[in-house]
Amino acid sequence: MLLNSIKMQLSVIWQKKVATVIFFLLMTLVLVNYFSNVWTYQGTDVVDMYHPMKLLTLSNWSKYSFYLMQYFPLLVVVPAGFALFTDKQLNQYIFIQSRLGARYYLLGKMIVVFSVTFFVFSVPFLIEILLNLIAFPVSAVGDPSNIGIYDVSYISGVHMQLFSGLYIQSPYLYAVVFTLFFGVFSGVLALFTVAVSTFPIKFKVLLFLPVYLLLYLVSLSKQLIPTIPVDTNYFLYLPLFNLFYNPTGSLMAWVTFTVSLCLLSILIIVVKMRRDAM
Repeated sequence: MLLNSIKMQLSVIWQKKVATVIFFLLMTLVLVNYFSNVWTYQGTDVVDMYHPMKLLTLSNWSKYSFYLMQYFPLLVVVPAGFALFTDKQLNQYIFIQSRLGARYYLLGKMIVVFSVTFFVFSVPFLIEILLNLIAFPVSAVGDPSNIGIYDVSYISGVHMQLFSGLYIQSPYLYAVVFTLFFGVFSGVLALFTVAVSTFPIKFKVLLFLPVYLLLYLVSLSKQLIPTIPVDTNYFLYLPLFNLFYNPTGSLMAWVTFTVSLCLLSILIIVVKMRRDAM
């Protein structure tokens, strides 16, 4: 039954084409960044070449990264964040629940929302990693800051980086893991939007606000409570390599926030929909 629920709801989301549009939008951004780098660094000697992973769209060194992060809170809800609201608006959720059962409907909804958002916000950037491996010399180690890799400030900066141990072992594996975690974080934010949509909301456009306000308020909390020991601005955590020279970021804080938000979202969805079914 759960598998049937997932297949049915997955089919509905992809048929609406919205997730596909966002996927190709991100893929276009990736290709623009990729060909821009190819054009810029063609013919560059390997000793003067930057590390291929630091040219990625998700890297804070990319000029497109700022725009992606700026619109990320709005884009992340589009592929699947409206799924439950749409079902309720069209009264489809009553029909689907009657066929599959409330439990399988809810489990399927959460799995589909998370997986679709994860796919849309990870696959384009994983493809870019592969493209950069093909186009640029893997032996290049340069940093866009133009600080030598044996410089004391660079070495200390590396140890401040999220997943620093993994980065030291393999920057390429680090980029893959970070990209996957970016997809997971995106999926959790979509789940949070679904959780908010269980409350009475008349207009779909209002569902753009929860994630935006959440990230804004969390970012603002550091300014309101200076005693917080870690930075809370998502602009610091989401781009790759952004913590090189900022010691106030924390991997544990990011993971804790992500897991807590995921559990809270699941709890809200389950409790709210059970009450509606009574």
